[in-house]
Amino acid sequence: MKAFRFLKDKWFYISLIIMVLFMVGVMEYSFHYLDKYTRHGQEFAVPDMVGMTYGDAVAQYGDAFTFIVVDSVYIKNFPEGAVFQQNPAPGSMVKQGRNMYIVRTTISPEIVPMPNLRNLSLRQAMVSLNSVGLRVDKLVFVEYFARNAVVEQKFKNQVIEPNDNVVKGSAITLEVGYGKGNRNTNLPDLIGVNVSETKEKINAASLNMGTEVFVDDDDPENLFVIRMDPEYSRDLTVPLGSNVNVWYKSIKNFDFNWYLYEKYRRDSLVEVMRVRKFKQDTIDYIIDSFNYILKNRSFSYDPQKRELDKAMMFKDWTVREVPLELDTVDYFDFEFDDIDTNYFYDE
Repeated sequence: MKAFRFLKDKWFYISLIIMVLFMVGVMEYSFHYLDKYTRHGQEFAVPDMVGMTYGDAVAQYGDAFTFIVVDSVYIKNFPEGAVFQQNPAPGSMVKQGRNMYIVRTTISPEIVPMPNLRNLSLRQAMVSLNSVGLRVDKLVFVEYFARNAVVEQKFKNQVIEPNDNVVKGSAITLEVGYGKGNRNTNLPDLIGVNVSETKEKINAASLNMGTEVFVDDDDPENLFVIRMDPEYSRDLTVPLGSNVNVWYKSIKNFDFNWYLYEKYRRDSLVEVMRVRKFKQDTIDYIIDSFNYILKNRSFSYDPQKRELDKAMMFKDWTVREVPLELDTVDYFDFEFDDIDTNYFYDE
């Protein structure tokens, strides 16, 4: 057929070969150029620049990175004008020419205007302080008709007026009113609360932070309250402005989820007993027994210790028809064999 006559022409095949070679050459050049342009395979570890002055970091690593300052912050006890944060993080594998995003410290502290907290409620005042980067130092209660209303605001024991300049992050003392009538307040249950939230919860309850004890040395995000003094009780009240001491433990060494679950079981059982109108002495016995377990279990992640913990269990006997005579029962030798325990504890 005439339409395919060109297949017998040798110049067709020569042209086809030349075209294929040309396309291969173009593709080879393109890949070679792209590989060179992107520095394929030429990765290196990002150095740690935190703590270096920004100028030194640029001078030392300016050939490897394009530096971009995204923010400046004032950090107490940190070198002025130094790199505070970097992205990519130290140790990351990157290619030369990568953008390096820097947060550096300012040479002078950031100044913010003091808000007007007078006549606000304590909770409103705390929100207002947080919104401008300030915090509560302590609460001082004074005679005033409105309970928890802010009477005065002070900085370093001196009255600070609205719109006065103050360093961001400063702690403000609030004088708040006792109000009329009862001058006590309930304790917040702090067990399992992160270190960053503890003081705020204490202040919100009209109380002050006392001594902080760090049982474990760990990053703040891993530390949670394991103990408080006074100990939390649903019915316990303390004077307004009282100090609350707290102990922190690392979640790496203590199973807070398990601990809080056991505490929830205690509270659930006690609530059922109250609804069923058990005698208060009986309820107190249950609370004491559960508290013994919570105090003496290790709540460790170690398998052997966990087995020992599980052996220390408390069973529900709220279905018992005959009231328990407390003076005839040993706390930990009581027999539960004849009691339905399915309601509360199912191991």
